[in-house]
Amino acid sequence: MKFALPYLTAGALLGGVFAPVPARAQIGGMIRGAVNNAAQTKIDNMVNCAVNDQDCIDKAHRDGKKVTVVDKNGKPLKDQSAANATTSDSAAAGATAGASDPPGKGAWLNYDFVPGDRILFYDDFAEDKVGDLPAHEDVTSGNVTVVEIKGQKYLHTVTGADLTISLPEALPQRFTVEVTFHRQGGNGSGLYFKFGANEELKFRCDQGNGTIYGTGPNGSKESGQDAAGIGDNDFETCRLMVDGGYAKGYVNSVRIGQLNGLVFPREDKIQVSLPNADDNGSLVTNIRIAAGGKKLYDALAASGRVSTQGIFFDVNSDRIRGESTPTLKEIGDMLAQHPDLKLTIEGHTDNTGTAAGNQALSERRAAAVRQYLIDMFRIDAGRLNSAGFGATRPVAANDTPVGRQNNRRVELVKN
Repeated sequence: MKFALPYLTAGALLGGVFAPVPARAQIGGMIRGAVNNAAQTKIDNMVNCAVNDQDCIDKAHRDGKKVTVVDKNGKPLKDQSAANATTSDSAAAGATAGASDPPGKGAWLNYDFVPGDRILFYDDFAEDKVGDLPAHEDVTSGNVTVVEIKGQKYLHTVTGADLTISLPEALPQRFTVEVTFHRQGGNGSGLYFKFGANEELKFRCDQGNGTIYGTGPNGSKESGQDAAGIGDNDFETCRLMVDGGYAKGYVNSVRIGQLNGLVFPREDKIQVSLPNADDNGSLVTNIRIAAGGKKLYDALAASGRVSTQGIFFDVNSDRIRGESTPTLKEIGDMLAQHPDLKLTIEGHTDNTGTAAGNQALSERRAAAVRQYLIDMFRIDAGRLNSAGFGATRPVAANDTPVGRQNNRRVELVKN
C-alpha cells in the first residue's frame, strides 16, 4: 500500500530540534527503496533535494555532491540559489494546523510548551546506516530498521517494537520530551513514552490524538483528547512537559491533556513502545529529551546569562515561527517586569555548514528576536542589543547529536 503525504511546511530552530519530513512522498514505495539504496536520487554525482529540505542540502555539501533543488512534485526549480545555501539547523517537522501563524497568533495563541534548555538525549538517526538497528536505543522486542527518505532518516517498524533509551543521568524534576511521529493503519494504540519501572507515568501519542496516564496518592488518572486538523497522512510533533508532579501533553499546537499530583520515580532510562501499522509502517525521528532549567530571570540573576532553545525559525531564514510563542512571551514579560534589565541577544550554531553562512544567519536571527521584542512587547530599543557568533562559541563537542543540539541556541546576556 502507498499513500501520498501532503506538502508539509518545514521550519527551523536556531537551537535546531527537528528535521524535515518528505513533501508529497510515496512513503510506502520510498521506504522499500530506502532500505536498499538510501532512497535518495544520485545520478552522476547529483542529488535532488526539496527546496525546504535543508538537511538534504547540507548532507549533499558534506558528501561533495552537487545539488538540484526540486519542487514538491520533484521538478527542478528555475531558481537554484537554494542549492548553495547551508545552515546549522535542522528543520522543524510536522503538518501543524496554523504552522505559518506568527508567534502569539492563530494556532499558537495559547500554546505554552517550553523545551528544556539542556539536552540529555537526541537522535535523528543521522549516524545510523540504512537497514541497521539504531545505535543509540536498545531494541528489546519487535522488528525495526533505519530508513532514509529524501535525506532524512527515520526509525521504521511495521510489527511494532519496544526500545530503551539510556540517559547520562536521572531525569530531573523538570524535563521535556519531543518526537516527530507518523502512523497509518494497524491496530496499535499509539507511540508510548513510559517512565518508572511500573509505568507510573505514560505519554501516548497517536495519529491526531494523545493521552497522559499517571499515578498519584489516590490511584491512577488520565487526561487526553483529539487534536483537530491532523490527517491520516500527516506527520505530527508530540511533546510532553513535566514539572514536579505536573505534566502537560501536546500534539502539534494542541494541548491534549494535563495532570497534577503525579508521583513517579526519576530514572536514567525511558521505555518507548512503537505501534504496529500497515505496510507503510510507523515512522519516528528527532527524539529529544531535555532537562528543564531555572526561570529565565532567576538564571540571569545567578550567572548573568541564560541559554534557551525555544526560539524557532524557518529554514535558512530569520522568520520566527509560531512555536516560539512561550519562550518569547517569557522574555517579553521578564523585560516588562524588570524595567532596569538590559540584554544582549546572542545567536549560536553548531559547526555544520560554512563558517560565513553560520555567522551571518546567527546575526540575522538574533536581530530578529530583538526586533520582535521591541515591536510586540514595546521594549525600549536602547535596552536590547543583538550579536551573532556562528559556531565560534560551542558549549559542547560537535561530534555527537547531543553536542550539536546543545550548541544550537539563543543566549540572553545581562548587560
